[in-house]
Amino acid sequence: MLTSGGDAPGLNAVIRGAVLIGQTVHGHDFIGLRDGWRGLIEADTMPLGRNEVKGISKQGGTILGTSRTNPFEGRGGVDRVTEVMTELGIDAIIAIGGEGTLAAAKRLTDAGIRIVGVPKTVDNDLDATDYTFGFDTAVQIATEAMDRLRTTGDAHSRCMVAEVMGRHVGWIALHSGMASGAHAILIPEQRTSMEQIAAWSRAPPRGAARLSSSSRRASRSTRWTILIQSEASTPSAARAWAVSARSSPPSSRSARASRRGRRLSVTFSAAARRAPSTAFSRRAWAWPP
Repeated sequence: MLTSGGDAPGLNAVIRGAVLIGQTVHGHDFIGLRDGWRGLIEADTMPLGRNEVKGISKQGGTILGTSRTNPFEGRGGVDRVTEVMTELGIDAIIAIGGEGTLAAAKRLTDAGIRIVGVPKTVDNDLDATDYTFGFDTAVQIATEAMDRLRTTGDAHSRCMVAEVMGRHVGWIALHSGMASGAHAILIPEQRTSMEQIAAWSRAPPRGAARLSSSSRRASRSTRWTILIQSEASTPSAARAWAVSARSSPPSSRSARASRRGRRLSVTFSAAARRAPSTAFSRRAWAWPP
């Protein structure tokens, strides 16, 4: 078994799964080839049994090491690969890697060498497959990064743009963008004009609403629950408005706010016949409908 090319979340989990199932179900023995195709060309191996793979599924990187060695360059080639496999008693190779790794594996397979290819792509760009390993972790990390970007954008009233991996497909962008509540998600599969992006950015967040005249007339009391009204000045701009009154206002003119979970209360101590739109302001990307 070998891992080649760039590392990705889940490589060690794949190694562990292959060894455990191969030994317990099919009765196969495994050895690891260090640093990808280089280990095969140079016959550099390590033991790969159940003890070696115990507890590695949560570790990053790969215990086998990796490199971008081309098995057809230098000392490599079909003859060298066949020679090493014969010397080590290898019946077949499990090659875990991306496009370059599996392209080399395809050439060796065409030459008669038995290889099982495991596609390594966090981009999730594999037909007839729900998820490729590493995709879920990539989406999780991208979502966490965008959650942090959002707070910075809110603080500075700016548009924040997050670029994620994906090459020619938009799975990571689509999933992480939906999870983080992005105003616009751009993917290679769908052309989008700058005019459309601008329109999305200026649109009120979903679930936004405006104060009705009756709500304004009913604003003689001091306790108000939050309602979001879009200001449309920036993609993340929205204002917290006070709406349903509960008690009579004190005489002094002041305003204070308190938060409990996702609910915001604004207390005004001045009697007013309409919602005091400038008394308190909060920026938010979206509010649940």
